[in-house]
Amino acid sequence: MLYSNLLQEDLINLNLKADSKKELFVEIAKDLYVKGYVNKGYLDALTEREENFPTGLETKFLSIALPHADPEFIEKPFVYIVKNNEKLDFLQMGDNKDLSVDSFLFLGINEPDKQVGLLAKLMELFMDESFVSEFISISSSSNMYSLLKDKFEN
Repeated sequence: MLYSNLLQEDLINLNLKADSKKELFVEIAKDLYVKGYVNKGYLDALTEREENFPTGLETKFLSIALPHADPEFIEKPFVYIVKNNEKLDFLQMGDNKDLSVDSFLFLGINEPDKQVGLLAKLMELFMDESFVSEFISISSSSNMYSLLKDKFEN
């Protein structure tokens, strides 16, 4: 799977104004459903999975979260990039440590064996200080799309 195929410019929102994790999930789930990427059970599955298996990730340069639901809720594979206007409370994957996160990559993978490779690629990117600096500074969807498309193809 070419990870760049998971990117769509209309699945980038760099100015979301969600006041809570719940509001964030509702907004993203609604948009994904309307665009045909997920089915009706996605929001509940996303919320439940986050409660049971937190997706926050503290990297050296930026705390992010990688929310996702099980494959049966995904109609078309995607990565949805979101920057929220304020940090939200998440738990770190693995140790449930409290994290404040304003950068999110919602992962929609319908082939579970592809998820490990995608996670490895994202970890590689977010451990690269120059990539993170560029990621943080970008404010336009087209520039974010170009950055990630380039990185996902290499």
